[in-house]
Amino acid sequence: MTEQKATVVMDGKDQLLRFSVAPGHVRGIHVSLDEGWRTVLTQADYPEPVAILLGEALVATTMMVATLKFDGRLIMQLRGDGPLSMLVVQARSDRSYRALARWEGEVSGTSLTELTGEGQLALTIEPSRGERYQSLVPLGGERLADALTSYFEQSEQLPTRFVLAADAQRAAGLMVQRMPGEGGKAGSSSRDDWERVDALTATLGGEELLALEAEQALYRLFHEERLDGLEQVGLRFHCGCSRQKVGEMIASLGAEEAQAALDDEEATGVIRVDCDFCGSRYEFDAVDVAQIFAAEGGVQGGPARHH
Repeated sequence: MTEQKATVVMDGKDQLLRFSVAPGHVRGIHVSLDEGWRTVLTQADYPEPVAILLGEALVATTMMVATLKFDGRLIMQLRGDGPLSMLVVQARSDRSYRALARWEGEVSGTSLTELTGEGQLALTIEPSRGERYQSLVPLGGERLADALTSYFEQSEQLPTRFVLAADAQRAAGLMVQRMPGEGGKAGSSSRDDWERVDALTATLGGEELLALEAEQALYRLFHEERLDGLEQVGLRFHCGCSRQKVGEMIASLGAEEAQAALDDEEATGVIRVDCDFCGSRYEFDAVDVAQIFAAEGGVQGGPARHH
């Protein structure tokens, strides 16, 4: 590899590496999640096929949000009538992420269609400033990578290839994407570069992706190519839930419904809210709830019970 402008050091932490190929006609992103991915897995006893799909969705979302030219977040949601009823990943431009999945009954299939049945993929972009944008794509094929490739070809008209993989220790992904030329049109040289890079990327399998560090993977694929603009940044698992936000949710229920929740026999006088993303528990007793509705513009009522 030539024109390297950054030293790539992977140390077992969550990392994202940007690069461009030949010269600037194709951009690429490599993501490796270790510590944060294992944190995600501790939140539920996921069946192996569900965990693998969740990991693939997580690395794909962190790669896609890195292509945005503005601050905000990208949300990937998979819903269907199969054993996997719901999967959601949220990744932000500040390089944080969180993820969860819901399933029912026995999970025996491994393909995307076996897990989701008649499913739908929703990609939602929420800029910090500006309008929210959502794309809906029917789920089909054997792999999530195939569904995402179809999305970019049909909705964005940007040829893109994904290699995605996950196991109990690591989730990793590689995305390469052809860049439009001037005026949105790509010339023949750009097309040739894309076809070559795409063919090289297609030789990388999931097991190999998990086994190789970023620099090893790029050298394995592109040692005869010119790589520019290598930039490595850290990623982190971050839920973002808080007592303040849960209190606002309780306030949105209204005083009557909040009181009914307190009076429920199973509640024993305390509203308990568990965060599905990080496992934190928030508790509000009758005094806390009374103060929520007595105070304007904030949640009060003593110290947080955040387990």
